[in-house]
Amino acid sequence: MSAVDELIALAQSPDPFRNAPDNLAELQLEAARERFTERRQQIRVLDKRAREAGIDSVDSFADLVPLLFAHTNYKSYPEAFVDNGQWKHMNIWLGTLSSYPTDNIDVSDVRDIDDWLDRAKAAGHHVFASSGTSGKSSFLDQSTQDRDLSLAACIAAADLSTPAYAPDNARSVFTMMPPRGTHKMIEFCNAHFPRWAAPGEFHRLSEDPIRAFDAMRPAQLRRLLAAGKVGPGEIAAYEAEVEARQVKRAGEFDAWMDLLESRRDRPLYIGVMYGVAWQIVQALRARGVKDGDFHPDTLMSFGGGTKGAAVPPDYKEQIMGFFGVTPDRITSSYAMVEMSGFCAKIQPTESYAMPPWIIPLILDKPGEKLLGTTTDSGTVEGRMAFFDILADGRWGGVISGDKVQVEFCSGLEGVKTPVVHAIARYADLEEGEDKLSCAGSIDSYVRGSISSPQPVAA
Repeated sequence: MSAVDELIALAQSPDPFRNAPDNLAELQLEAARERFTERRQQIRVLDKRAREAGIDSVDSFADLVPLLFAHTNYKSYPEAFVDNGQWKHMNIWLGTLSSYPTDNIDVSDVRDIDDWLDRAKAAGHHVFASSGTSGKSSFLDQSTQDRDLSLAACIAAADLSTPAYAPDNARSVFTMMPPRGTHKMIEFCNAHFPRWAAPGEFHRLSEDPIRAFDAMRPAQLRRLLAAGKVGPGEIAAYEAEVEARQVKRAGEFDAWMDLLESRRDRPLYIGVMYGVAWQIVQALRARGVKDGDFHPDTLMSFGGGTKGAAVPPDYKEQIMGFFGVTPDRITSSYAMVEMSGFCAKIQPTESYAMPPWIIPLILDKPGEKLLGTTTDSGTVEGRMAFFDILADGRWGGVISGDKVQVEFCSGLEGVKTPVVHAIARYADLEEGEDKLSCAGSIDSYVRGSISSPQPVAA
């Protein structure tokens, strides 16, 4: 069995964090070497990067650093491809960052970005989109193997974060995630929450799908308006559509609150983003619900940030106090869309165990110098980067925008993998975020790759 296969097998373990092998660092390095040998034959921009960096093989973890892609590279497509409906060009762009050819994606009669994503999925490319809060979504390719293994790993990590509780189909479950859409977490929610819900007690905020088009449309209209390609009438029509959607969502939220208020004396499982959790607190307080007026076995699952919502400094403490939940009843993890699986919360601590198929590469802020990895011991602070052995549909090396503290060889609660103790976004810190040199380099390779083939008709 190859090193890659050994680490992938752990993704199907109920506790890969404590079942990791004693020779984890050695196995990870060999797996990274195997992945590099395979992927440079499949991903042209990776091969070009390796040749320019003078890397012929991965002989140390430091060799991976010049080969990392920035998280922003996955939104490097020219916006004109989407604005002008040049979907074959989008196929070519996606192919520059994918392990498998994307020319099998049928783009005939594609109307918008969500149609294109549906066609990609039909062709075996399970592409998911980031939230697109910047006005431009990232698109990351997954193979079917990626999707299935990552989903199993996510569920195992979620269950490990609340070890005193097991799925029992006995709760009233409330989740903000709809059944369909382009967000990576939708498939996780569809698999995770029904295991906890009693018959007829799985309550979603909305059935409307999450669409990449909705996140990208405002920025697109601004570009088209500036270019004189849309007029005031089209802008007004879009604004009316958004207003109607907001009215509908407000009604759905009120109905959701009616259900939640009526079931607060039952065991609950509430899965929401922090910003929505704060909205729930405000809405139910306005209805007269008091802090702690919930069933004492209520579980909660939080994720993401507040996305610009107006929240007080102690919003997390207020949310926990309102629902009366303690840390042992909160499903929590550390992850990002580029990562396969979750870093699982280690009870009873507030730290997170990294999966054994994720090689942490803690870098300095510019993303150029390796400060710590699996072969080290002790705590290191720096920029989170990693190599994801599980990634099959794309290159697994990614530099994130997170500042973290990671402890190596801690043995915390029997965990054999590195542990993340503190997490923050550079963009949210006083020191701010810097541009990563690797981002510009990879983007230039992508531009070269999508311009070098013979012209493709839209």
